[in-house]
Amino acid sequence: MSTLNTANSFARLQRGVVRVAGADAAKFLQGLMTNQIAKIERGGDGLFAAFLTAPGRVIADAFVHPRNASQIAGKEAEFLIDVDARAAEPLLKHLKKYALRAKISLDDVSNEYQVHQAWGPQAAGLWSRFVPRGDGAKSLPVGSVVPRDRAFEIGLKDPRHPDLGVRYLLPASAKASLPSTFAEASELEYKIHRILNGIPEGMDDIFPNVSLPLESNFDLMGGVDFRKGCYLGQELTIRTYHIGVTRKRIVPVQIYREGDDVPTQLSLDTSFSEPLPASTTDIRALTKSDGTLSKREVGKFCSGVHNIGLALVRLEHSGFSPETDLVLSDAKGLRVRAFPPSWFPSPVAEE
Repeated sequence: MSTLNTANSFARLQRGVVRVAGADAAKFLQGLMTNQIAKIERGGDGLFAAFLTAPGRVIADAFVHPRNASQIAGKEAEFLIDVDARAAEPLLKHLKKYALRAKISLDDVSNEYQVHQAWGPQAAGLWSRFVPRGDGAKSLPVGSVVPRDRAFEIGLKDPRHPDLGVRYLLPASAKASLPSTFAEASELEYKIHRILNGIPEGMDDIFPNVSLPLESNFDLMGGVDFRKGCYLGQELTIRTYHIGVTRKRIVPVQIYREGDDVPTQLSLDTSFSEPLPASTTDIRALTKSDGTLSKREVGKFCSGVHNIGLALVRLEHSGFSPETDLVLSDAKGLRVRAFPPSWFPSPVAEE
C-alpha cells in the first residue's frame, strides 16, 4: 500500500469546533459520548469518540480535547470538540437539548481555532504525553498534568491508525513551530492518506443519524469505551458488541471502469478522472451466473478521491470471501472492489 505523500507533512483541515465549558462540563459530556471523559477531564491528551442519537446512530465522529491552559490553571474545565465543519451546528443543537440545568456554556468557536493533521516518519515525536513535573506538580490535584516542550498545547496522537500521526488545534492566528523537516500539504493529500489506511472521517463517510458506531469501525479505532457507564445510545452499541457479529463495515475500495482489469490490490491512480458518485450511493453485487445485479444493495459508497474510496459493505462482499464484483448503482460503467485493511480482524463465522 502506498500513499501520494509519505514524507513528514502537515495539513490544515476544514473542521468545526464546539466548546463545552463549566463546572459540569465533564459530567455532561460523559453522558453523551462513547468514550471515557475521565481519561481527559484533568487535562492532557484528547480522545476520539462518537456522539449518538438515543437509538444509537452516529450524529458526529469527533475528537474531544481538554483545553489544557484552563484545566492546568485550576479554572473551570473546558473542552473543544473537533468535528466535520457541517456537523458543528447540528451537534451544538443536540448538546443544547440535553443541557437542561447543567452548569455549562456551549458555543461554536470554529472561527477561533484551526485544526491540523501532521503525519510522516517523525510525526509521533511531535506529541509526548503530559506529565507532572517540578515542585509545582505537588499542588495539582491527582491526575492533573502540565505540558512538556512541544509545538502545540491541544492535541493527541491519532488513535485511529499509527500512520495518521498527530491531530492538533491552534488558535486561529497562531502557527505551529514544527520542525523544518515538515512540509505543508493539501487537505486532499491528507484525505488520500486517510483513505489508503482505511479510516472514515466526517459526514460523507459516517452518515449522520444513520450510521452505527461499530459498522463505522469506532470499536477498531479506539472510539468506544465498552467499560464506561450509561450514555445516550449505549444500549444498541453495547448489545451489538456483546453479540459479536458486525455484518457490515466501512472498508477501502478500488474504483475501476467496466471492462478494465479487475484490481488485485488497493493502489492510487491520480490519472483516474471519472466523476465519482455521491455519498450514500447504493452498491450492488453482480451475479456471476447471469450477470444481473442483486435486488438488494450490499453496501453504500462513502467518499473517494481519484480511483480510491471508502464504502460501507457487507463483509461477505469485502474480500474475506471469494472475490465479488460490485457495481455503483448511480455511476454507469463504474465498479468497485473492496480491500479490508490489514488491521481489520477476520470476521467471525455465523452459526
